Amino acid sequence: MQQEVGAGELIANLSLGYILVAAFALTVLRICLAPIKSVLAKSLAELSESFVLAGILVFLIIRPFLMQAFYIPTESMETTLMGHDAGRSTTGDVYQDTVHDHLFVDKLTYHIWSPARGEIIVFRAPKTADVEGGYTHENILIKRLIGVPGDMVEVRDGAVYVNGVMKNEPYIREPMERYQRSDANFGVGTPYKLKSNEYFMMGDNRNHSWDSRFWGPVTRDRIIGKASVLFWPFNRIRVIH
Repeated sequence: MQQEVGAGELIANLSLGYILVAAFALTVLRICLAPIKSVLAKSLAELSESFVLAGILVFLIIRPFLMQAFYIPTESMETTLMGHDAGRSTTGDVYQDTVHDHLFVDKLTYHIWSPARGEIIVFRAPKTADVEGGYTHENILIKRLIGVPGDMVEVRDGAVYVNGVMKNEPYIREPMERYQRSDANFGVGTPYKLKSNEYFMMGDNRNHSWDSRFWGPVTRDRIIGKASVLFWPFNRIRVIH
């Protein structure tokens, strides 16, 4: 899971420091243009003021507290959320097209309600999940929430059990392998009891997902928000469930 990286998205993901500097510069420009009576100066002054107001709305209110855009770079949540390039993938599949879903993440909901089982969640993973980066980064990932605080989670015989009940999972890409990898140490073979602030995450592409089975549960403070709307590509626009 990554933040979008196009030109518009680079602007949208600028740090607060850059935003404040830009707002200050635009405000100074607005003040300098105010005494000038020409039509051009007036237009530039109004435009500067509009940019400052828009920046405050987007960067100080919407992005931190309400909503943010991300895109899907990998196949770990397929086929619910697509993230692959044309050709042969790292999972061995051969794709005829390139599809990377872009979605909006709702940041407000979890300030009011607690995450619920089955929801698709964006979060900052612990460094132990950063295999390619050498366990140095806290990457942003997206997975489905399988277990909430107090739950007992267990993966056995190709199925997931929560509090002793086997989950019905129509959303997974294919049946889960009966035997898990040897480095799957959390909730595999032995039930894992989630602590008061722990959440167990798993990808829908269950056989090709690096998730809580391998690096453990996610704490509440790492949860960014709930995946809410898929807005690109156009033919895949929908509300995410």
